Amino acid sequence: MPVRKIGLCYRSVSGRVPMGQGGPGVQVESTLERDFALLCRFDPSVAGIEEQPLRIEYDDADGRARSYVPDFLVAYRSARSVPRLVEIKYSTDPMLISGQLDGRAYARRHGWRFQVVTELEIRTPRLENATFLLPFRGRPVAPDLREALRSALRDGGQKNVASLADEMAVALGLNRPEVLPGIWTMVAEFKVMTDLDRPLTMSSLVALAKEKRS
Repeated sequence: MPVRKIGLCYRSVSGRVPMGQGGPGVQVESTLERDFALLCRFDPSVAGIEEQPLRIEYDDADGRARSYVPDFLVAYRSARSVPRLVEIKYSTDPMLISGQLDGRAYARRHGWRFQVVTELEIRTPRLENATFLLPFRGRPVAPDLREALRSALRDGGQKNVASLADEMAVALGLNRPEVLPGIWTMVAEFKVMTDLDRPLTMSSLVALAKEKRS
């Protein structure tokens, strides 16, 4: 539950970003916040994200009482990863530094970490890839295609997307457009790995993800 109401924004975009799994989603106040939330949704290490989670009270340089509301609190699945208190700013924002010291001090007291994230970290090839891949996540993949993809990458090592799709099409009597959605789904689910920090193309190299030991 956000500590302050997120209202209509006339100079930005307000709305809700679905986070999957039937959850209520996350409210955002700008396209930059939306893009950050989308990256969190795509990141398998993220357990949850809460918008405007708390209000930090502090005194400014003149001794006047002020308050500051960070944008997000991000929780992680691993107990070794501490929660992250996040402020979203444009790199040209004159208020980029405002509240940082108080945010860092508050996070430190709670065993968290504080981070200001700008468009330089958000609007990257990973965001473009996440935007493309998320619609494929959760789509059914035919069992024979899934197993054929695993076998091809396990036995033959990494391949580019185009050659893998063509190999699967020949093996299963299909065509490339019928095979590609299954490949993208397995990439979106991190069953097939690629460098997501580079633009995703048909020439991108993919490899079978390592199976986690139980």
